[in-house]
Amino acid sequence: METGFRLYKDDETPLYIQTADTVRASIVEGEFRPGDRLPSVRKLSDELGVNPATIVAAYRILTREGFVEARAGSGAYVAEGAPLVDGPASADSGRTSGRGLIPVSERSHPENSVAVIDMAANAPPLDLFPLDDIKRFIVEAIDADGGRAFEYEDTAGYRPLKTALAVRLAYGRSGSSAVIDPDDVHIVSGAQQGIDLAARVLLRRGDVAAVESPGYHGARDAFVATGARVEAVPLLSDGIDLRSLERLAASRPLRLVHVNPIFQNPTGMVYAQNRREELARLAERYGFYVIEDDLFSDLAWDGSFIASVRSFDTAGRVIFVKSFSKSLMPGLRIACLEAPPQLRERFESVKRSIDISSNGLMQRVLERFLSSGRFDEHLAAARLRYRSAYETFADALEPYRAAGLSWERPLGGINLWLGLPSGVAARSLAAACLASGCALAPEISFRYEPSAGLEGDTHVRVSFGSVTADSLERGALVIGAALGKLGNGRPDAGND
Repeated sequence: METGFRLYKDDETPLYIQTADTVRASIVEGEFRPGDRLPSVRKLSDELGVNPATIVAAYRILTREGFVEARAGSGAYVAEGAPLVDGPASADSGRTSGRGLIPVSERSHPENSVAVIDMAANAPPLDLFPLDDIKRFIVEAIDADGGRAFEYEDTAGYRPLKTALAVRLAYGRSGSSAVIDPDDVHIVSGAQQGIDLAARVLLRRGDVAAVESPGYHGARDAFVATGARVEAVPLLSDGIDLRSLERLAASRPLRLVHVNPIFQNPTGMVYAQNRREELARLAERYGFYVIEDDLFSDLAWDGSFIASVRSFDTAGRVIFVKSFSKSLMPGLRIACLEAPPQLRERFESVKRSIDISSNGLMQRVLERFLSSGRFDEHLAAARLRYRSAYETFADALEPYRAAGLSWERPLGGINLWLGLPSGVAARSLAAACLASGCALAPEISFRYEPSAGLEGDTHVRVSFGSVTADSLERGALVIGAALGKLGNGRPDAGND
């Protein structure tokens, strides 16, 4: 029997994420119950018309989240502890698509009639996209370069963009007079490709690599794809646990570490400066490389400069990956990385084997956006928008502090790391909120330790950047009501 699952292959959301979303929703709604056998990899890949590896990746995500368990020689089953809403969805529940809850990958499609407040998507709001500027810069680029804008671009990137980025990265590094060679700047098709590129250049099967926990699963997946052994290093209140990292480096030949030290995803923390400095020193001492993943440094709400780990690197051990997906818009699919000179040729060679070059027209558009000053104007507006969104949401959440919610005010970015009352699993809260039309990201989604369990599921990441003020207030009410439903909150808080 077919599942009725569907994917949107014209959607930019990866197919394995769409698949995980859809299977998760069917579990939460009770269409698959704990202990039920899920469709086999082959059956589901045939039904959806995707590579079996897509289904394997989706089931791996759900296993990490606690929804699915794999049984040797038997397949994938719904885990006994999987969070559910109260009973299966009824045929006349009014929910769409036959899957009950609408997964992240389907929320933007107009045929879905259920309104979802998407506070799981770590993305900027559509209405902040500078579309008029982008249209103007596209026309300017075509008028200036004609067909050259559509030729194969140089593998390392469009030279004027590399030069503009070298200047910008140098200023951001020191606030004054640092100099970066444009030849050390490589243009890539999004930060994820930059991480994947570094992993391919530096890792071989059996090498040891490390990631933050909680942290960005895309880094772990890129490392695992090379055959490396990946270790999770915990975060402390002010950054990665450097003592644990040093013990790892001292006991085994550590090759590569991924960190996101400025407005870290998912916690929103900024590493203390002494941790950033010491991480650079550890990399030099033990000879490992660091991928510094910079998503949000441009979005410090007060516009302040925060020194990167790369700022303290004197030995050429830090690979700095700069994304524009959060600060501008993700659809550009343009990012850059600054690599040490000794890796330049290897980066270009591997990049050429992946996709020859990144989109030349979009590189020209980004160069104009940077050089015209419009990027800095856009950032100023975005910072105001995100700070205001946080304040609206925090005010709406305030009544639930008494129920055990806790958080620290972030200084930038678009995410809030929300601590839950004792005994409330983040996955259960997220499931209850999703059933009421509000999507959150539970901590377990960002954990890599096999034994994380409830001990690693005490927070939810709430992304407020793309949500309207009215929806932020409604989202806070949904969270409060879900706490009440789980027996740890006041359902009427905020309504009296």
